[in-house]
Amino acid sequence: MNIEYFESFIETVKQKSLSKASEQLNITQPALSKQIRKIEDYFETSLLNRSTSGVELTEAGKLVYKKISRVLEELSLIKNDLKEFRQVRNYKIGTLPSLASHYFPSKILNIKEQGVDTELVIKNSSPEVYELLTKGELDAAIIDEIPINGFYWKKEIFAEPYYAIVYKSHPFSKNEFIYLEDLIDEEFVLYPSTCTTRQTITRVLEKLNVKTEVEFGGFLIGYVAAGGGITVLPEIVAKNNGNPMVKAIPILNNVKRHISLITNSKSTGKFLYSFFKENNA
Repeated sequence: MNIEYFESFIETVKQKSLSKASEQLNITQPALSKQIRKIEDYFETSLLNRSTSGVELTEAGKLVYKKISRVLEELSLIKNDLKEFRQVRNYKIGTLPSLASHYFPSKILNIKEQGVDTELVIKNSSPEVYELLTKGELDAAIIDEIPINGFYWKKEIFAEPYYAIVYKSHPFSKNEFIYLEDLIDEEFVLYPSTCTTRQTITRVLEKLNVKTEVEFGGFLIGYVAAGGGITVLPEIVAKNNGNPMVKAIPILNNVKRHISLITNSKSTGKFLYSFFKENNA
């Protein structure tokens, strides 16, 4: 049985739709349906209930999904463990735009000086990067702290505080520091709900007045500078925003952004950690 068929099955379950899954996998819907039928023929049972509204797992499908997910993860780990036997060291690392812009440049140069090739894969959210890691498309991920499977090696690299970003004429612009609770009545400009910074704020301030939701990659600080509301950003972004029309104010709550290195193998993790650990910043 082709491993790609099982990967297609997993993606279909996640998308709950054959059409959406085929788009993600970049294959035609008939080709995807054929792959899933071959899996069902192999196990001699129906795995998906199909309807006009989408697909859902049968009881047999739930069992196969659970066990095949583990098998694919194990195969991914084995593949990455074997990399230490190769002579050429080349690592594909997934990360976020904020880290790629302000944290990675000096690190990548340092790694290249040691004769190690790296390729950065940049996604808008930590879950997106982690998903690529679980699919075996990355050797490592450097992302915000999120729940992960125990199969993976993980170590924190650094933690940083958050800053409130306000426009110059905002009353808070005179403050030297601020607490998240001070912002409870403010209008926010934020990225979508999958943004880990937004999730962190929401855990402290349960009800946020989100005036404007900006797509990832949008001009978040530009909206703030124009008086469209305030936002909250991690220190590495706040200190490098470069917009003279806004002020970055340290938030004194003991709430921090934790950045971790996650890899498919312990050997890869320990090797890369030597380049990224905080005292090498």
